[in-house]
Amino acid sequence: MSLNLEDVESGIRVRLDEDADEAEVLERVRALLVAYGVRSPDQASMEIGNRLAQARAALGVDVRISPVKGGARVEVIGTAIRSFRLVPSTPMAIAQGLSDAWCQVLGRIPLEVGKVSLSEKGVLSVVVTDGKEERVGRSDIGDGWTMALSLAVGRAMGVVEADSTTNDEKLSHTDW
Repeated sequence: MSLNLEDVESGIRVRLDEDADEAEVLERVRALLVAYGVRSPDQASMEIGNRLAQARAALGVDVRISPVKGGARVEVIGTAIRSFRLVPSTPMAIAQGLSDAWCQVLGRIPLEVGKVSLSEKGVLSVVVTDGKEERVGRSDIGDGWTMALSLAVGRAMGVVEADSTTNDEKLSHTDW
């Protein structure tokens, strides 16, 4: 778990590590809020779930985006094929690299990324085309840029279902 306390006026941001026990972290955060008088001790229990694990499972591949000198390395790892691209560090280039690598892993004809945009509400949209038809994939950036790009590109490609992270509204978010 890591805490971002730099911009206290906008709140405290808690980010869970992959192997963190979400229930324990939430309980400790609640206890901290109770200690400072922000929450009452008899607060109703929260329903929790691992949204990130659900989203990763929906992808069907492992995606890694790493910074490199002058850009980013985008890697898609399937069960039998592993593909990577070195791209400039722009959302459009990273989305295109992700799409290209993913298509290679799946043995599909590459798609062209036509647009990448972010709404005021934190929804990332990616538009891809096969030259005839455009498809749009969307994802919330609350779980981080890598997961948001992966889900949006995967949904636009048609390899990840639009409702692949079911019941998100009932789960506690990792960023408060």
